[in-house]
Amino acid sequence: MMKLKDQLESFGHRMRQRLHLDTLGDAIRTMQTAEVDVHPEWVIVYRTAGGFCCIYRGKAFDFAEMLDIQIWSEEMDVQPYYIGF
Repeated sequence: MMKLKDQLESFGHRMRQRLHLDTLGDAIRTMQTAEVDVHPEWVIVYRTAGGFCCIYRGKAFDFAEMLDIQIWSEEMDVQPYYIGF
């Protein structure tokens, strides 16, 4: 019985190597993680008297110019949604 178990384990190991199942599993996990990152969070940006503002994760961020928002949104990996323009 032990010999059969060892043979089955050996066969399974050879098949995983032959079919590249370990690599395929890693690729699938990477793709699943990448799909989460494909859709960045949306952040509402609105005009204020002195420039622009948004709330991100409970903190207020003030910006003087639109270019500042674009740079910040790329660094934070968020998608700005502009209202009140």
